[in-house]
Amino acid sequence: MYFDTTPKTKRIDLFGRNFLLDTLISYSKDQSVRMIVLKGLRRTGKTSLLNVALAETKLTYLKIDVREAPYYDRREFMAYLIEKIKDKIGESLFHKIIKYISKIEVSYKDISTAFFLQIEQKFPTFFERLNEELEKKNEILMLAFDEVQLLHKIKFEYNFAAIYDDYKQIKLILTGSEMGLLDEFLGKRDAESPLYGRALIELEVPKFNEEETRSFLLKGFEQLKKNISHEEIKEVISNFDGIIGWATQYGWFRNQGKSHSQTISTVLEEGIKLTRKELDNFLANRNKSKYLKILNWISKGYNQWALIKHQFVNEENALSDRQLQLYLRELLDYGFIVKISENYFVTDPLLLRSVT
Repeated sequence: MYFDTTPKTKRIDLFGRNFLLDTLISYSKDQSVRMIVLKGLRRTGKTSLLNVALAETKLTYLKIDVREAPYYDRREFMAYLIEKIKDKIGESLFHKIIKYISKIEVSYKDISTAFFLQIEQKFPTFFERLNEELEKKNEILMLAFDEVQLLHKIKFEYNFAAIYDDYKQIKLILTGSEMGLLDEFLGKRDAESPLYGRALIELEVPKFNEEETRSFLLKGFEQLKKNISHEEIKEVISNFDGIIGWATQYGWFRNQGKSHSQTISTVLEEGIKLTRKELDNFLANRNKSKYLKILNWISKGYNQWALIKHQFVNEENALSDRQLQLYLRELLDYGFIVKISENYFVTDPLLLRSVT
């Protein structure tokens, strides 16, 4: 069902992404491709696309939602990842690998304890042995990391570089919604970065245009055997732009018996709270007033660098060029704004409402 608000797992429930899905599957099966990057703004359906692609490749895969992992601590994340790999490959093979690494004849429990106490030192050896075992079975293991840019905090890109370079039976799929941070993680701005220069396939999940959103709503309501008027569709598009996540919530609430106006109000209210929470988390240790001023001015059409700079001057609140560039870069990196030509735009219409 198109209006299911949980991430999709089947192609039949995924609207309007067949070409992108087939492309992702094709690259996933291509033995020459070592790393795939899937990027897109929040609530554009990246996770759903990833889920369906992984299921349809018929390859062995493990998906890690980094937001649910201990991404703030390197050792803890390593232990978490290896436990997840154990669950995927089975205790028998895992026991064989750990026994080989540890070089000791003890119980499975004791081997695990000994290994995890030395996790940073043993981590490369674990992947080396895992790769050997996969090669013996002529198998590929797909490791997919959703919102991978969060791992920049623990410098995990060094581990991905090693996997990319040395372990040919392990393929990486990385996704992210904070696209500037994702680019930084991938080393696009820094030749000294561990992932700099690695050949990769990059796919972007765009927002829907008006016609795609209209078609999504019409076909979604057709599935429910319900009607939606032309005027209602126009209002959904006007309020939620091409963010498929908000349109999906609209359809879900309508299916629960809410009227059009009640649903618009509900999605707006909940969406504004959510986007503001995301923004507040970002602002927690930053100069909150400056970022909010910039977002507010962009929303009012002062959306070029010189215009924003002029607004600060008008307020007698001078800001250096370097400071302004930093604020704009961070808003871009975290996906709160985009830059098209020389103009900046707030990415989510509900975030736009929360700052005006």
